[in-house]
Amino acid sequence: MKKLLILITIPLVMLSCTTSKEARSSRIELKKEKRLAEQALIKKAVESKKFIIRFDRLYYSYGGMIDLIPRSNYIIIDGRKAIISAGYIGRQYDIRPIAGINMHGEATNYEVKFNSSKGIYEIKIKVTNKFNSFDVYLTIGNNGSCSASLNNVKIDYIRYSGQLVPLKNKMDNSQQQEKSDNTQQEEIAI
Repeated sequence: MKKLLILITIPLVMLSCTTSKEARSSRIELKKEKRLAEQALIKKAVESKKFIIRFDRLYYSYGGMIDLIPRSNYIIIDGRKAIISAGYIGRQYDIRPIAGINMHGEATNYEVKFNSSKGIYEIKIKVTNKFNSFDVYLTIGNNGSCSASLNNVKIDYIRYSGQLVPLKNKMDNSQQQEKSDNTQQEEIAI
């Protein structure tokens, strides 16, 4: 009786092991596809100059670090428009105290270099308006992680880390609206 029970359970265990390997391999393939799609979105955002970088950490001189709130600390690059909103701590070379960086300007000198061996984008941007200018240096990984440094005459060197979020095109939103309108019209016709 024991031998019969063992003979029945062994094939069941073997059968369950083979299905778990197939499920595991399909999960791995799904993760790879998702990672490739994410990398394609990041590449498209960097090349089209339409992205937001949300900062979650500020690194100041002499090894200090501060956690930031991402929705309040960011850089937006939308074509030639640029917005910088970030906290600041460090030396300042101005009469008035500087507690943060808040600037609406124009992105000029947008240079992108892709380092294929490391899988990172190195971007140099000069953001200017009537009163101020910043040199922005970005290093963006394939997974969307980002390191940014800002240079200006009035502040000390400052570095941030965060995540890149691609901006949606206005055409994409209007196309989605048209598709939803078309499906509503088809539902009405039916």
